[in-house]
Amino acid sequence: MATTKNLIFDLGNVLYDIDFVKMYKAFDDLGIPNFANHFTLNKSDQIFFDLEKGLITEEAFCTGFNALYNLSLTKEQIIGAWNALLIGYRKESIDWVKDHNSKYATFLYSNTNQIHYDHFIPQFSREVGGNFENLFKTPYFSHKMGQRKPDPASFLHILEKEGLIAEETIFIDDNEPNVIAAASVGMQVLFLQPGMRVENDLLVC
Repeated sequence: MATTKNLIFDLGNVLYDIDFVKMYKAFDDLGIPNFANHFTLNKSDQIFFDLEKGLITEEAFCTGFNALYNLSLTKEQIIGAWNALLIGYRKESIDWVKDHNSKYATFLYSNTNQIHYDHFIPQFSREVGGNFENLFKTPYFSHKMGQRKPDPASFLHILEKEGLIAEETIFIDDNEPNVIAAASVGMQVLFLQPGMRVENDLLVC
């Protein structure tokens, strides 16, 4: 195995706790039962993929959301329920990243959107302190890239842009299709499953 020089972290359920159940309940309370039929980690209505690729604005998302589900919710109601899955940072995992930044080139690659970004970025400053994006040599967010996991081309884009060798790079994610896609382009991978933590299970030399 090649010497590890680079680490690419996912965000949700790797460095930051998310809870889909809380989001599903919030949408249920707004009159959309079984919201898991519309949005999951790997299968969603097109409007959510468009949001994650930065193809639509927050305003267009809220308008399209009401049209799609035949509702007349306010922007605040939609965003409040949409953000209900965002819990908070895993401080011990963040500390691990900070402690290893001098040894490895660290990056972030997250499927997210501008609405969630506007929530979790200032949340870091309040809860942890400092600038979240400064933890990484380069943070990559799907809505700013115009690409999202598990498209192998998105991983190749990062490797090429940063000049990284795939075999010297570990990608850490909690979603198996993303891990499979990263491995398909030659990267080392860690599938971070429930109960696992970066500080305990990312074994690098």
